[in-house]
Amino acid sequence: MQEWKRIRVNDEMISYFLSEKAVHIDNNDALKRAILKPQAAAEMARVILDDHQKQFNHELPISSTSLAAEIYGHVFPEKLAEAIKKIPMPDKFEDVLNKIMEKTDVIDAGHESIDGNRKIWDTVSKIIPFQ
Repeated sequence: MQEWKRIRVNDEMISYFLSEKAVHIDNNDALKRAILKPQAAAEMARVILDDHQKQFNHELPISSTSLAAEIYGHVFPEKLAEAIKKIPMPDKFEDVLNKIMEKTDVIDAGHESIDGNRKIWDTVSKIIPFQ
């Protein structure tokens, strides 16, 4: 069973837990508010990755900028899906939006062997400055 931890980011309490090959961040309203401030996602990423290194005695092969990109990449599609759901639509489309929202509930960022999107976030982090 995972042990949820909490850190304060821009006066918001952010919940996360660690596993051997990944970090898992609760994508909730507090996270959404916290990352609206400049540098917040990058600073949060540094703190969580440092905590992972201390707990498991090895670094995850994820840069803080890549983790910051993944945080933004999960928060904003969920916000878009929430807004679109307010528009009347066929059930089929609503089902797709529900799946998007389910997949972004917890941000799972990990070692490439278990995180199929790692290369995407690594690439995005090189194009867009998240520091």
